[in-house]
Amino acid sequence: MNVKRAVIGVIVVVVLLGAGYFVYQQFLAPQPEPETTETVVDPNTISVDTNLDLVTAEGQIVPLRHTTLSFLSGGQLAEAFVAEGDAVEAGAPLLRLDTTDQELAVTRAEAALAQANANLTTANAGLLAAQTGVQAADVAVQAAQANLALVQAGPTAAQIAVSEQTVNVADAGINQAAGNRALALEGATSAQIQAAEAQLAAAQAQYLAAQKQYEPVAQNEDADADVREQARLQLIAAQAGINAAQAALDELRAGPIAAEQTAANSAVAAASNQRDAAEAQLALLKLGAREEQIAVTQASVDAAQNQAVEAELRVTQAETAVTQAETAVAEAEAALAAAQTALERRTLTAPFAGTVANISVKQGEVVSAGTPVVTLADFSSWRVETTDLSEISVVTIENGFNADVTIDAFPGETLRGSIIEIASASDVVRGDVTYKVTLDLTDAGQLPLRWGMTAFVTVDTQQ
Repeated sequence: MNVKRAVIGVIVVVVLLGAGYFVYQQFLAPQPEPETTETVVDPNTISVDTNLDLVTAEGQIVPLRHTTLSFLSGGQLAEAFVAEGDAVEAGAPLLRLDTTDQELAVTRAEAALAQANANLTTANAGLLAAQTGVQAADVAVQAAQANLALVQAGPTAAQIAVSEQTVNVADAGINQAAGNRALALEGATSAQIQAAEAQLAAAQAQYLAAQKQYEPVAQNEDADADVREQARLQLIAAQAGINAAQAALDELRAGPIAAEQTAANSAVAAASNQRDAAEAQLALLKLGAREEQIAVTQASVDAAQNQAVEAELRVTQAETAVTQAETAVAEAEAALAAAQTALERRTLTAPFAGTVANISVKQGEVVSAGTPVVTLADFSSWRVETTDLSEISVVTIENGFNADVTIDAFPGETLRGSIIEIASASDVVRGDVTYKVTLDLTDAGQLPLRWGMTAFVTVDTQQ
């Protein structure tokens, strides 16, 4: 019973602890503060009421956009593409410095790039040749290993049978050469001589018949020329038949010449040598591979494997050459791009469409880097920039406020303007802290405004 009560007590304690932890987490534990996102307030959208109902400031008329251009590098002005007052499009060329050195640099960079590309082509060809060499070396290793395996395995029954057949063929060759030699040395038989004599007698008889038939025609000067020619040819043919039969008979009676005898004996000797070689090859085949032969074959395998290693090394070297050539091409391309950029920078172009307001350099003059040479402006509309709006006044206005604008050059004319930008940083003018405020003139109309005209701005802060 005591044990049972102890177990129940432990369970109750665990339950109470769990319930207490849950209540603490839900109601008593400190809750994490929610993350807050700070919102950046644009001061140009907020105005402060300082009991200042009207804000006034002096300013000047400026075009919608304007900029002063200069060259990034110095040099002699070679050409002016525009004049003051010309309207230009964005990107139009304005002025150009002398480009002799830059054009030469581009030409050299192009030549260097062409050479780098040629070197890369050569390197790729070398890599392909090296890879092909590896394949050939691998095939050579496999062939050498196969040959070693055959040598170590010894001759097969089929190889021995083929070698024995070669010996039999060589024996037959000896017998054939010996027979040919016997015929050559024997000379002509009496029957052959009698047959040749009969051929000669027949040829003589044919000649006599032809002589009787054709000789009168051939000697007749009154006969047709073609007929006489045919008769003459028949006589010549009959005489040629006698000559041939006589030569054949003379050859048979003379017997074999020394050259024929020598050739016949040489043929027998050659056949014997061939039979001896076949028998020696058969004996070697039956004997099996010798240690020396196995060693030579193993040496061939080792040499083939060494050549394969060298081929792999050549591939590595070729890959390195390709990498170096690719790097050289990239460097040459970068050098060409830099040279082209330097050449392009010798020409000053319009960043936006507008009118050339001022050119402060003449053709042939030397221009320093960073020296203003062209002023470009967009006169499609006009703005006012204040020059003396104080820090006390700037906090009472904001973007979008309307203003009245008067211009000294046009007494009695009041234009409407709208604040579009308030400078975030101040300027110190005659010891006073001021902020430049830009206003867009919404109704300039047909007034012949000019850049720099004095204007006065009045802003009602109670808008």
